[in-house]
Formats: sequence, C-alpha cells, structure tokens
Amino acid sequence: MKVTEGIYSYVWRGTFENNCNSFYFGEPLNILFDAGLKNYVDLLMKNMTDDGINTSEIKYLVNTHCHPDHFEGTLNFIDKDIKLCMNSDEIKFFNQEGPRFFQMFNMPFPQVNFDIILDEGPWMVGETELQVYHTPGHSPGSVSVYWPEKKTLVCGDLVFDSSFGRVDFPGGSGELLKKSIEKISQLDIEILLPGHMGIITGKENVQRNFQLIKQHFSLI
Repeated sequence: MKVTEGIYSYVWRGTFENNCNSFYFGEPLNILFDAGLKNYVDLLMKNMTDDGINTSEIKYLVNTHCHPDHFEGTLNFIDKDIKLCMNSDEIKFFNQEGPRFFQMFNMPFPQVNFDIILDEGPWMVGETELQVYHTPGHSPGSVSVYWPEKKTLVCGDLVFDSSFGRVDFPGGSGELLKKSIEKISQLDIEILLPGHMGIITGKENVQRNFQLIKQHFSLI
C-alpha cells in the first residue's frame, strides 16, 4: 500500500503466523525494511509489484533487528545484488546468540554476511540523508531509521500502536527500551511504521501514541 509519495507499507494481516510488517522507501532510495519470514517473501514481492514497484531495483535490505519473524526472509536476497544492512551490536548478537535463538523457534540458523553497518548517525543514500538511531531494548542492536524529508520513521519492534516491544527474549532490556522510546519520541514524526500491527499517521496521533506508551512504562 502506498502511504505517501515514495513510501510503501505492507502490514501483515495473517492470523496463523507471526510475520512482521515490511516497508519500502522508493525512488531514489530503493530500500526494503524487514523481509519477514522467508515463506512469505514471494507474497511481499507480489504486493510490491501490484503497487507498481519494480522489485528488481531494490538496492538495500535493512534489518531493524535479527529476530526470525523480521530476519528469516533475508535468505531470499543473499544471492542478489542487494546490500544487506544491520547494526554492529545486532550483528554481534546474531553471531553469538543467533544459533540458540533460532533454535528456540525451530528454525535453522541462517549464514549471512552484511554489507553495510547501520550504527547511529547520518546515512547518505545517494544524495538523500537518512538518520539511523540505535534503539536497543527489544534486542541489543535494534535500529530505527528516520527520513527527515518525509518525517517518517521505521522503528522495528520499538513501539506499536498502543504497545511496545517485548523485552523477555535474550538480549532484551526494559530499561534500555524505555530510554530508546524516550529518545525517539522527541523526533518530528508524521508517519510511524512499526514492525507489527497498523501504521500511525499524523503528528498528533503519533505523539498521542508515545504518551500512551509512556503512561505504561511501569509494565516494561
């Protein structure tokens, strides 16, 4: 679904699989965020094609974190001319804890090499500057990516509509999640693209959602 010019949202509607949402920043960036479970990548590609996107032009695959429901589909892209991107802390976590973590979900551990390290700071994609924010808590190297021109944030499993990411998986931290949410809530966001549930549009709605979440920080 086209959200606005250059931004596409693919919210997971299935009820029997815990797949993630995927998002796409179109021309001139051509960035796919979180491919999800590998068995549904073909469906994602079809939905993108139906929106008029030439999926052969995808240049980057950003993994907001390495949990299987966001990451497993990366395997469908490793033999393509696509740059695989993840935070350095998450790569370390993936290599150290990944085999045990994937085993928890009865999934084989994928062997993946990364082309771009997404540590906090500006990320120049051609002539467009994005901002990468390290937002640990749900996982050690979770990132959120902000497109200032569009006032749009892809936040992985940092926050959702009226909720926030769980912290009881290996590498999770409630205190770090609270700090990450507080940091990100200061941004000027008009389109919030979370890893699960629906997207949130409109600055007032985004801020109202952050305030609601902060009221329940004691639950983290």
